[in-house]
Amino acid sequence: MQLRDKFWLWGHPEGRYNAEFGNDKPSRMTPMEGCLYLGVRNVFMVPVNWEVNERQYNKSFKTLNQVGWGYKFHEKDSCHFDRVLEQAKDFPNITCVAFDDFKGFNYYADDALDQLKAEQDRLHNNNIRRLDSWMILYTNEFGIKPEVDEVFQPFMDQMDGIIMWTWEEKDVPLIPEKFELFKKMTPHNRRMVGVYLYNFGEHKQATGTAVTWQLNWAREKLLAGEIEGIVLHTNTMADLDFEAYDAAVSWMEAHGDEEI
Repeated sequence: MQLRDKFWLWGHPEGRYNAEFGNDKPSRMTPMEGCLYLGVRNVFMVPVNWEVNERQYNKSFKTLNQVGWGYKFHEKDSCHFDRVLEQAKDFPNITCVAFDDFKGFNYYADDALDQLKAEQDRLHNNNIRRLDSWMILYTNEFGIKPEVDEVFQPFMDQMDGIIMWTWEEKDVPLIPEKFELFKKMTPHNRRMVGVYLYNFGEHKQATGTAVTWQLNWAREKLLAGEIEGIVLHTNTMADLDFEAYDAAVSWMEAHGDEEI
């Protein structure tokens, strides 16, 4: 297995973030093109409130190792996960579902934990095959008030895996400390970390220096067995000649074919 087999793209519909988050350049790169360009072999496809044709995207993902679909769990319409399960019949590389932005929208609801348990049961026990669940969790959402972390812990315990992200590049220096706490909060969960290739949190380009540091750090954690994957965000600025993407491509060219 090569290192790039452990990398995922956090994919969005092409053009989804044109003229948003401080970006004024139009992008046309699709998620599958993003996987090819960045040299990764797995994808989370996340429509972000856009209506998409799941089957068409799944056809484009045919050569990838694993495909996951991501939606916000707070959306009352649970038909999204029904459609993922339906697609899984024809596309055997669909392996999981991601609960995007989970903590910001869900855990305070009175029945949220029961809803999560029900969704987990549906994903795990169905007439197609088991799909695993991944929660998105940001470093600014834990490690601030211990009592808040304690209330949220049962939700984390329900998930198969959790992906740790850092929303603003200014917080990148906090990653090592946050990760140590993250490990303590996820003793039985699978783990991945995410790397933003555009600084969405501060509405500007990410720097190549910050991206390269995160990739080097995450590689060490992956080789040590502390995480099982690294997720790159996203295809929707990848064709705009931004510095951070060039850094990520160069890094993958240097390390992606390493045997692990």
